[in-house]
Amino acid sequence: MRNIKTRQGFEFWDRLNAIPRFSFLLAPSGSRIQKFEDISGNWIDVHEAQKVMDAAQDEINELRERLERLQPKAVAP
Repeated sequence: MRNIKTRQGFEFWDRLNAIPRFSFLLAPSGSRIQKFEDISGNWIDVHEAQKVMDAAQDEINELRERLERLQPKAVAP
C-alpha cells in the first residue's frame, strides 16, 4: 500500500527522481560540449540510473522467487 505522506511505497520513485539531471551546451567554438547540472535538464547520469534500476530488478527478482515458493506445486495425474 502506498502512503504519500510517509513516502512508503514510493521508494523507487524517490530514488529515480533523486538522480541529478543535466543540460548540455555546445561551446561557442563548436569544438566541445559542456555538461551543466540543471533541474530543468532532460538527461540523467546513466551510471546512477543503472544503479537504481539494478537495485529495483534485484528486488523484483526476490519478490518473484518468494511468490513462486508460496504458490502450490501442480501435481501430475
